[in-house]
Amino acid sequence: MTLVWTIAIVLSLLAVIDLVVGVSNDAVNFLNSAIGSRVATRRTIFWIAGVGVLLGTFFSAGMMEVARKGVIYPQSFFLTELMIIFLAVMIVDILLIDTYNTLGFPTSTTIAVVFELTGAALAIAFIKTSGSLSGESVLSDYINTGRVFLLFSGILVSILFAFLAGALVQFISRIVFSFRYQGRFRLLFAMFGALSVSGILFLIFKKGIDASSLWDNPLINWSGEHPFFSFLMVFVGTFFLLYLLALLFQVDIPKMVVLFGTFALALSFAANDLVNFIGIPLAGIESFRAFLTAGNDLSPDTFGLTFLSDDWLRNHGFQDWIYGTFFLGSGIVMILTLFYSRKARSVTETEVYLGRQHAGQEHFEPSQLSRILVRQFLRFYGKADGLLPGKMRKFISAKYKKNDDEAVGKKVDGVIYFDTLRASVNLIVASILISLGTYWGFPLSTTFVVFMVAMGTSLADQAWGRESAVYRISGVLSILGGWFITACLGFLGAFFLTLLLWWGTWIALVAALGFMVLYLIKSTKYHRKRQIENEQFKKEISNEIAQNIGWMRNSGSETIRKMMLESSKIYLLLVQGLLEEDSAKLLEVKDKTEGLSGRVKGAKTEFFRAMSSMPEESQDPGQFFIQALDYLTELSNTLMAMVNPVCDHVKNQHKGLVEYQREDLTGILEETTSFFNFMVHLEKDKKFAMLPEMIQRQQALFALIEGFRLNHIRKIRSGHGKTRINIIYMELLGETRNLVTYSVNLVKSLKIFFE
Repeated sequence: MTLVWTIAIVLSLLAVIDLVVGVSNDAVNFLNSAIGSRVATRRTIFWIAGVGVLLGTFFSAGMMEVARKGVIYPQSFFLTELMIIFLAVMIVDILLIDTYNTLGFPTSTTIAVVFELTGAALAIAFIKTSGSLSGESVLSDYINTGRVFLLFSGILVSILFAFLAGALVQFISRIVFSFRYQGRFRLLFAMFGALSVSGILFLIFKKGIDASSLWDNPLINWSGEHPFFSFLMVFVGTFFLLYLLALLFQVDIPKMVVLFGTFALALSFAANDLVNFIGIPLAGIESFRAFLTAGNDLSPDTFGLTFLSDDWLRNHGFQDWIYGTFFLGSGIVMILTLFYSRKARSVTETEVYLGRQHAGQEHFEPSQLSRILVRQFLRFYGKADGLLPGKMRKFISAKYKKNDDEAVGKKVDGVIYFDTLRASVNLIVASILISLGTYWGFPLSTTFVVFMVAMGTSLADQAWGRESAVYRISGVLSILGGWFITACLGFLGAFFLTLLLWWGTWIALVAALGFMVLYLIKSTKYHRKRQIENEQFKKEISNEIAQNIGWMRNSGSETIRKMMLESSKIYLLLVQGLLEEDSAKLLEVKDKTEGLSGRVKGAKTEFFRAMSSMPEESQDPGQFFIQALDYLTELSNTLMAMVNPVCDHVKNQHKGLVEYQREDLTGILEETTSFFNFMVHLEKDKKFAMLPEMIQRQQALFALIEGFRLNHIRKIRSGHGKTRINIIYMELLGETRNLVTYSVNLVKSLKIFFE
């Protein structure tokens, strides 16, 4: 009894945490179009979405039945069993979704909850049948397997269909309106806007309001019985309103569509996906309340839950002040999360960057599959383009002609995202697909649909050019793979945690909650640290670079200097980690090296893009600055060449350095650190007259390295040392020499540049 009490209280607290991590991930569904097109300030967009979220919570009562009976059969479990299932699902869901948020990956919370419930229920079924789960008939007594497989297959179909639909509609829209539509096409835009608003309203009625009993009145009932006439009336009324506003007040119709669509999709999200976050705690609380009111002579281990199969919450949820307060509190928590969650911004940024209009620093590295897909597409495109008549090719090319920033949207923070036309297409296509899926009873995930539509419109808008396609496709494939990993990890995590909670009871409960809290704290610190580094990098590589050579003399030079210091710090930590055989320190070194490599690559990308807009007199000396960046790239590559084998060596628990090797590396570390400090001081104060002294220090360091190398070869000939550590030691000596060489060449390039 005490255990069930505790779980009921814990579920209420976990609901708040799950709301925060869930909204941080799912907010991208209704924010990316508005944020990507910059139709308003971020705060204004949040307020509009917040109002939609708050209203949507009061339409969500009907969807709560999914957590009660949509995946599992509650009548097959007793109260204690179901409470343990719900607790395991909530803990795993929080850990899983927070991991994706920290990495900036959007994932499907619907898939997570469905497979977590399936895994947890399977674990209890395994215990109840003493491990003899044989045959589909036994398994189907506990889990609604038909619905689970239907959901999974529906998602697979919707991925491809949403992508193709988004690409096709965007292509047609761009052919009709082109990139130069400002102040034109009022009549067409009014029709397009009316279609958009009507489709989105249809989504609200059929997927949001229709799921709630709050709106049980003749008008709503008539609309539900006559959807076509309702749609037609809304379309006609909206068309005349938008056309008059555009004609009389020069209102930007696509902008209005985006703002309204953001509100409507936020409402729909809260009405339908809120069950993913609080549906399970509500079902647990409802079960516990039913147990308390049934009498004190009952045991939670034998209390049946057949009543959960009824639609009680749909019909009576808001008549109970406890549930009404729960829904209202959920809306407030979601609004606060929109405004203050840093992780929500990371997830949104990932999707917006994948669809942005221009090339630049990419968030994903190309994979072999992405290269193959791009290569095959280019071959297909070349053949298809050759079949088109010349006049048609010219017509399409003219429609895709851009007028720099005005043609593709507002430029903010040096990044061009996309315009309001594409944002409107994103919203309307996603809304209609979700509406049709709901109307026909076809299972799909809103996250899948919204994301794949956005990727399809990006492709049709030629946002994936030769310079960026391989990176964007790699990103899309990574996120798609992440969704399937979500299903696997959710299922396995909930299955094993349920077994642990059942067998470990109090000890397992406390340990699981303690681990969850510690993990959330660590992930938040890691994310905050990464955000600070990204923001600092954006400040260093600002738009000043496109103005004149002054950026290179000041901010650019400072950026290179910081990266040189970072290289020195990485080298110091690397050698110390090998000497101490500290795998944790070496893992940190590896992360720092990868981060340095990314920042160097980003700096080069931004600089090359800005070279074309620099004054002519700045371009000639700028080549030496580019040369310095090239040497900086070699520095990061050299560090990576040292870090990987050292990390693998220590991680594999191979034997460490022998005594003379430790002494040699300690001496080299001291001399190399001193050399880097001298070199940075020389560059910072622009004391290039001391360059001969730096060369002398370099030669002395080379002589020291060569002496250690010859001594080591003699040791090997005499039979001392082990093969693996000998290789590591020799590689460190050689790469240290390269590190010093590239550093000196970097300073020489800066000297020529400044002179």
